[in-house]
Amino acid sequence: METSSFHHTLMTAFSLGMVVFLSPEAFVLGLLMAAHKTRARLNSVVFFLGSAIGLFLAIGLGLWITPTTTPGVEHASWLRFAVRAGLGSALLYLGIFRAWQYFTGKDDRVPKTKTPPPPWKAKLLSLLPSLNSESTFPINAYYLGSTFLIGLFTTGLHPKTSILAITMGHQITLASGDEAKILGFALFSVLALLPVAFPLFLALFHPQAGPRMKDKCTALLEEHGRWVASIICIIFALLLWHDALKVMPR
Repeated sequence: METSSFHHTLMTAFSLGMVVFLSPEAFVLGLLMAAHKTRARLNSVVFFLGSAIGLFLAIGLGLWITPTTTPGVEHASWLRFAVRAGLGSALLYLGIFRAWQYFTGKDDRVPKTKTPPPPWKAKLLSLLPSLNSESTFPINAYYLGSTFLIGLFTTGLHPKTSILAITMGHQITLASGDEAKILGFALFSVLALLPVAFPLFLALFHPQAGPRMKDKCTALLEEHGRWVASIICIIFALLLWHDALKVMPR
């Protein structure tokens, strides 16, 4: 496969970034941080920093695992095949999983009867106090560290977001020209961080809007985000497998 063209790199960055943007998990957690009654700004800033660093680490992993190529020429090797086949398989699984969620997850948008929280939830809130919007846990290193780790895991280690970020890092390595690499990285990063940047904006300038936005935006993303993400992931999975077969040693 030849190194990616400028427009192909930007299209890949936009498409993969939109999959992250349309995923409700990071957005819901961001709104949860912004909905805290007394620490919305602090929680949102620390959560955003953790999310950004986690995203960049995942992109860096994609850069690291991709073998360097000579512009215009790429020799067959099992390493290149394994990297692309692995990323393609991961995206294919993610696309199928999102399609399954879309076709079987209609109850997610149906109001549910309130029940007492299970014991594990109370334990989780005690371990991660920033998830509790009414928490009075003292602001110390543990509180800030746990909030930062929530953001880090949301993007850096979350199976869905990390796969997309690693794939983007792989694509940046294949891009031809520094301009394509920089713009591709910037476009993907902006789209991928919007779900946590928007709640941060609300917390800084309109803290009272966070709780009202949470349910409405979550329902919208669950209704339309899943099938869009599924299509994009499956398309790029097939493209990666096509590229993998072209560099497989014969």
